[in-house]
Amino acid sequence: MNWLLSLEQSVLAEGREWTRERLETQAQKQVNDWGAICPESGLLLKYRKKQRLKIITCAGVIVLKTTRGFSTALGRWINLTRQRISPELQSRLAFNATATGSYEKAAATATRWGTPVSDDLVHAVVQRLGEPACVLVLPAPRLTTPEPEFSMVIMMDGWLVRRRGKDWGAGRRKKSAEQVECKEVKSAVIYRLEQSVKTASGRGLLVRKYVVASPPETTPVDFGAAVQTQALRRGLDRAKKIYVVIDGAVWLWNLAQGRFSTAIHVLDFHHASEHLWAVAHTVHGQGTEQARA
Repeated sequence: MNWLLSLEQSVLAEGREWTRERLETQAQKQVNDWGAICPESGLLLKYRKKQRLKIITCAGVIVLKTTRGFSTALGRWINLTRQRISPELQSRLAFNATATGSYEKAAATATRWGTPVSDDLVHAVVQRLGEPACVLVLPAPRLTTPEPEFSMVIMMDGWLVRRRGKDWGAGRRKKSAEQVECKEVKSAVIYRLEQSVKTASGRGLLVRKYVVASPPETTPVDFGAAVQTQALRRGLDRAKKIYVVIDGAVWLWNLAQGRFSTAIHVLDFHHASEHLWAVAHTVHGQGTEQARA
């Protein structure tokens, strides 16, 4: 597509030159309409001299024939057009400098979109536009409604997911074929305790929750970092109390202690009751009234 590249560049150059010429013509007409009148006092300037002024614009350099004269009302010399850089170009250069954070990068960007300038020019524009900003009075900050107190719950667990094994599709003749394998997915649910409600039937329901899930082979360190990042987005640093609900896995307790050391660590009810049933059946016998009690 080299032919399209050269064609596009050629057409852009033609359009740029057309824009420059049109801008120069209309700007010169505007200057001519002003005549030799002082724009502030309205009186005719004395000792008038013609000057050629070059102005850098987004479309290129334009040359204007201007008038310089002495204003008796103001007591000083006046040039009807003193700008060396067009206002639009100043705005673009200031934006480039702000976006890139560098005078050199701002100049390189301007050159790329067709207006070659130096980094010194960008610096001068930024300084000139920034000086009035130093004395601006900023509006008073708007008072925000204080956030009501809330507690955060972070539930974490690992669960197995079935997926195709290395022997997927193998026939019956292959012995010990691993057609399916199970991998652990680590996930977390984050919600505010105040957003936990119950339906009319008494069933628990979360008004809003956020889920973090990681693919198999994700390390506990990476999973913990993802959960902590999401919790911070949801107000972890502002929560009055933090509850981390997990099962008895050692890696989960290490994660909770490392990432959420100030939280209240809770063993979830399902696993707690499961272990309690195991102890009860071992001590009193399987299925006995004493174990159930």
